[in-house]
Amino acid sequence: MRSIAALLLITGALVPVAAATAGPNVAKPLPLTIYVGKHGVAGGPKKFTVRAGRHVVLVIHAAIGKEVHLHGYDIEKPVRSGTVAVRMPFVAKIKGVFEIELHITDSQEIKIGQLTVK
Repeated sequence: MRSIAALLLITGALVPVAAATAGPNVAKPLPLTIYVGKHGVAGGPKKFTVRAGRHVVLVIHAAIGKEVHLHGYDIEKPVRSGTVAVRMPFVAKIKGVFEIELHITDSQEIKIGQLTVK
């Protein structure tokens, strides 16, 4: 019984230490979300601007297509289904303007977004 009480006391003491080390300095990734329907992106390709060094996650909800491609960073992720979002985490290290494309087939693609890194 004493060993259980001691274990609970030690565990309780460790939790605040772990929470304190995570700290507020850890920036959460910035989600950039695009919804692609059967006829493309409503309102046209989305435009995003982020600062260099920022942690970003492109989140693509696509009802069509084979894969999503972020030019310049050469990140490609397959579209698995129309219900599961494609997530592309990365650090925006390269400055410039980059297209975000949805590959419909091996030879057909549509521009769904533009990322500017300053």
